[in-house]
Amino acid sequence: MSAALRLSPLTLAMAVAMATCPAVAQQAPDEVQVITADRFGDANDQLMVVDTIDRKTIETLAPKSVYELLARLPGITVTSNGGPAQSGSVMIRGANANHTLVLIDGVRTGSATLGTTPLEALAPEQIERIEVLKGPRAAIWGSDAIGGVIQIFTRKLDQGQWYAAAEGGSNGYWRTSAGAGVSHGDGHTSLTVNHEQSDGFNVRRLGQPDDDGYQRTSLALRGEQRLTEQWQLNWSGQVTDGNYEYDYDPTWGPGHDEADYLNYHYAVGAQFDNGVLTSKLQLSQMQDQNEHYNEAEPTLGVNEFRTQRHQLSWLNQVRLDALTLASGIDWYEESVEGDYAKDSRHVFGLYSLARYDHARWLAEGVVRMDNVSGVDSEVSYQASLGYRFTDTLHLSVSNGTGFKVPTFNDLYYPGSGNPDLVSERSENWEVTLHYARNGVKAHLSGFHNDVEDLIQWAPVGDGTLWVPQNIADATLKGAEFGLEYQVGAWMANAGYTYTDATDGSTGASLIGRSEHQADLGLGYQWQWADVRADYHYQGEREGSGRQIDAYQLVNMSVGYQPSAHWDLRLKLNNLLDDEIVSSNDYYGPGREFFVSVSYRGF
Repeated sequence: MSAALRLSPLTLAMAVAMATCPAVAQQAPDEVQVITADRFGDANDQLMVVDTIDRKTIETLAPKSVYELLARLPGITVTSNGGPAQSGSVMIRGANANHTLVLIDGVRTGSATLGTTPLEALAPEQIERIEVLKGPRAAIWGSDAIGGVIQIFTRKLDQGQWYAAAEGGSNGYWRTSAGAGVSHGDGHTSLTVNHEQSDGFNVRRLGQPDDDGYQRTSLALRGEQRLTEQWQLNWSGQVTDGNYEYDYDPTWGPGHDEADYLNYHYAVGAQFDNGVLTSKLQLSQMQDQNEHYNEAEPTLGVNEFRTQRHQLSWLNQVRLDALTLASGIDWYEESVEGDYAKDSRHVFGLYSLARYDHARWLAEGVVRMDNVSGVDSEVSYQASLGYRFTDTLHLSVSNGTGFKVPTFNDLYYPGSGNPDLVSERSENWEVTLHYARNGVKAHLSGFHNDVEDLIQWAPVGDGTLWVPQNIADATLKGAEFGLEYQVGAWMANAGYTYTDATDGSTGASLIGRSEHQADLGLGYQWQWADVRADYHYQGEREGSGRQIDAYQLVNMSVGYQPSAHWDLRLKLNNLLDDEIVSSNDYYGPGREFFVSVSYRGF
C-alpha cells in the first residue's frame, strides 16, 4: 500500500474529529475577501483551497523574505539559492516553478524570458496580504496558473496612520522602513518605503569562499478615490532597486557573480458597482530588468535581461439572487530586449463564468479562450460542484484545464530557441472536504494533475546543440491537509502534504519535490506580549544528480508591546542550526537572530 493510502485515513479521521467537536465559545475573526478566487472579491472558499496570510501574521512571523512566508503553507515547496535575496522558486502541489502565476495588486509580474517572478526582490514589510489559490482554477486567469495563483497586495494605510521601523541582526543585517496614509476628499493613498542590506554568508560551498551580500530599496504606492456612491478610482505601483551577490560554478571557470536589478509595476483602474452589476477596468505595466557581471573579471562583459508587459483587463459581474454571471477580457503585450528573432508578442483572453448557489448546492463553470500571437490558441475550462452537509462541513469536486505559454527563451533564444513549440497543457482534478466553525478552519484535499507537452531542453543532431522541445509530461498527485485555529489568545496552524510527482515517460521522481512536507505553528498573545514557534519539515528529494537530504527548521518570534504604539520583537531563525539545502550545492543560513523596534501612529 502506498504512503498516500496509509496517510489519508489518518488525516480524514482528524477532519471528522474536528467536524464533531463541540463549539468553541469564541467568535471567528472577520472573513477576509478572497479576490484571487474569482477576481471580484465576493467568492468564498467553498469550491477551492485558498490560503491567506494577513498583515498581523506577517508582523508576528517577522520574515526576511516572501519565500519564508510561503514555505509554511501546505502544498507549497520553496527552493532558494542561498539567503533571502538570492534567486528562488515556488512550486505548488508538485508543478514547475513557472507553473505558478504571481500577481502584485492584480498585475502579472513574471519575467517573459525566464517565466518566473523574482519574489526575492519583494520586501515583506510592504505587504498587506497574500492569497494563494490552489487547484483547477486556471480558466479564470489564463496562462501560467497550472499549479496555482499567488496574489500579493501591498500595504494599505488610512488617513493619519503611519509607522516607522528599524531592525538589525545576524550577518550584518539592517532594515529601515516607514509608511504613511493621507486622505484626499473621499479617498486615501498609502506610501511606504523600505531599505534592507546584509553582508550575507557563503551560499555555495563549492563556489567562491566569500560572503554573498545584498541590498534592496523599494518604494510602493497604493490608493483609491470614491467619485460617487457607485464609481471609484484606484491606483498602485512599486519600484525596487537592488543588488545581490552569488557564486559561479568553478568547474566552468570564472563567471558572473553579482547582479543589479530594477523592477517596477504600476496600475490604474476604475470600478462601477450598483449592487447588481460590478465592472472593473485596469491598465498596468511592469518591468523586470537584471544586469549580471563580475567586477574582478571585466572581460566577461555584462549580461542584461529586460522584459516589459503592458496589460489591460476589463471584468464584469452580475449578481441575480442565487445566480452570478461574470465575463472578462485580458489583453497584454510583452517584449524583451536582446538579440531575439522576435522581441514582442500579444496575448488576448476572454472568459465567462456562471455560479449557482442555492440551499445545500453550489456549482460553478468557467470557459476561457486565449490567443497567443506566434504560438497557438488555447481553450480551457473549469467545472466545480459543492455540497453542504451542514453549515460547517461541506465537500467540493473540481475539474479544470490549464496551459503555460512558452517563454521568449524557449521560442527565440539566440542560436537555440525553437519557434515550433506549443503551450504546455494540464488537466487537474481535486476533491476537498472543508470545515469551518468558530475560529477553526480545516481542509483535506486529494489532487491529480496531468501535465502534457512539457518543454524540456534536449540535444539534437550530434548532441552539441541543445534546444527546447515539447517532449515531456508529468503526473502530479497527492493529498493535502491544512488546519488554522484562532480562538481567544491562542493561535495555531498545521499542515501536511504528500506529493507524488513523476516523469510520465520514465516514472522517475521529478527534481526538487519532496514526498512528505509538514508544518506546525503555535502562538499565544498576552495583553502586552506574544510568542510564536514554527516548525517546518522538508522531506528528502531528488537533486541534479544526487539526493538532497531532509531538513527541519524551527523559528521563534517573541514580541513585547509596552504601549499601543510601540512593538519590540526578537526573531530567532533555525534554532536547531540544521544544515538546510534546498537546491544543489546551495546552503541556507545557520542559526540567526534579529531585533526590531517599530512605532505605529494608529
